Amino acid sequence: MYTLVISVPFRRMNDRVCEVAGDWGKSIVLLRDSLQGRFGPLVIAAPEVAGDGLIGSQIPMPLHEHEDGVSFVRIGWSHWRARDFWRHVREVRSRCADLASQSDVIHAGINDLWRPYSVVGFSAGWQANRTTVFVLDTDIVLQMEQLSAGRGLLSRVRGRVHGSLYSRVARKAVSRADLALLKGQALHDRYGRYAKNARDFYDTSYSDSDVIASQAVEGKCDEVGGGSALRCLALGRLVPYKGVDHTIRAVADSAAAGAAITLDIIGAGPEESALRRLVEQLNASAFVRFLGVRRYGPELLREISSYHVFMFTPGGEDTPRALFDGLAGGCALAAYGIPFARQLAERCNHGVIVARGDWKGLSASLVGLHRDRARLGSLMRSAAAAAPEHSAETWYRRRAEWTFEAHERRLRG
Repeated sequence: MYTLVISVPFRRMNDRVCEVAGDWGKSIVLLRDSLQGRFGPLVIAAPEVAGDGLIGSQIPMPLHEHEDGVSFVRIGWSHWRARDFWRHVREVRSRCADLASQSDVIHAGINDLWRPYSVVGFSAGWQANRTTVFVLDTDIVLQMEQLSAGRGLLSRVRGRVHGSLYSRVARKAVSRADLALLKGQALHDRYGRYAKNARDFYDTSYSDSDVIASQAVEGKCDEVGGGSALRCLALGRLVPYKGVDHTIRAVADSAAAGAAITLDIIGAGPEESALRRLVEQLNASAFVRFLGVRRYGPELLREISSYHVFMFTPGGEDTPRALFDGLAGGCALAAYGIPFARQLAERCNHGVIVARGDWKGLSASLVGLHRDRARLGSLMRSAAAAAPEHSAETWYRRRAEWTFEAHERRLRG
């Protein structure tokens, strides 16, 4: 049995069917397929969410225990606050220990330091002497340092305390894991020296078949070469640290400077009302649209491929899969220079990068792309050319191979 312990919630529909957020569901299916049944059933141990509607601002995806080969085990409830988790921590530990005793592999990470479902699951796997896979997909310590800069003293102190605790837990897990998957160079710089088997892993969701065709790329290059407006896209949850307000300001400023440009925003979240007000204040309603949420899948990826520029302006380090979805759509990247965005842009040669927080500089870059259409076309071609290397099938195959090797090494040991 391969057990993944995570704090990303699921919703139970009946005895056999559960729902998860769309992009997470796609990842689960890809993981299942990559393992090729090597360890038997795939089990997701996670908190359960009650009610109906969206899950994490995303349209839900159903998964059937028999038809899809994935089962879910509730180890808590998504509405639990930190004190609720610790009030029930013995139950969580007991359920994780029971799952570990039946598993060949325990897969976990650190999703929430105050409600550490994954950490408890990883500890259960290690204590049961099972093969352990530990995943870190964002340098949270760096992210918190960046997001707390300029805030009050209390906020900065809290950030340092959280970062210190997080680092301690991460170092311990990385040092024990049979396979440590660290997403991006920043994480390798921070934790790689503690690992006995660390790999750089890019967590992507698009399939080989979702990569934009060369004819479509050339069609977009012809469009921009013919003087069409630059179509920009912001994609993701509308929360403060994502910095979508900076994207809006940069696009509005570039339009005021004479660039022919539009911006579509796909996603939902608590910042939507404030962002709509900002658009009105900037008199940008004529070229900024809010398109709402989309179910993750081929239709969304085809929609992404119709854009020229993927915008990414977070307040701190972030490693979203959406960056790779823009790559699959043959979109140039216009982004703030956080480490992961800079690393990806340098590797794929498809982006214009400015200092974090410099929306004026980003505006100037957009004006530059408006004026230099040949360069924009070159960036879009580079994105499309790099996309096959980063498809989900490619990365999940690598991860499966690394997991098989780690498991065989433990069995021999």
